[in-house]
Amino acid sequence: MQPRFKSIQDDVKSALKDYPVKWENDDKFHLTLRFLGDINENKIDELIFVLDRLKFEFETIKFTAKGIGFFPNQKYPNVVFVDLEEHGNNSQKLVEFIDRTILNFGVKPDKRFIPHVTLGRFKRDKRVKLDKQINVKVEQVEIEMDSFYLMRSILTPKGSVYQTVNRFKFNS
Repeated sequence: MQPRFKSIQDDVKSALKDYPVKWENDDKFHLTLRFLGDINENKIDELIFVLDRLKFEFETIKFTAKGIGFFPNQKYPNVVFVDLEEHGNNSQKLVEFIDRTILNFGVKPDKRFIPHVTLGRFKRDKRVKLDKQINVKVEQVEIEMDSFYLMRSILTPKGSVYQTVNRFKFNS
């Protein structure tokens, strides 16, 4: 992910310095297309086989950082993120392909796909209402993707560790 996201995160940290936020390490910045949850290990090879055969009418997906957002909202947030705006709708097409595929593996698709990069999570046991409007200027960061990854998240006492399971190139 872009190194400039670290600079954006630093600005957001400064704006939220009085709030209990656990900040993501910049080496973990990513765009999640779909969270699959626990999939039986013996199904992973089959999932890779199916995803590897998907054919797309596009070679890239392009995004621009457009601002800071909060889930579920800014007044009482769980997550602070960089909101991404796509040039076109290729990511939506990709997510729809993935949704149709994962249904066959017993995985129900998440809610509506909202392209974003998580910067931090408000600590659950210390969540508070934000009493001020958070305005952080976000520079025009462009992101261009030519592939997507199937990742494994391993929870450890020090946080999650991500492992690449497989990379899937668009239109290859």
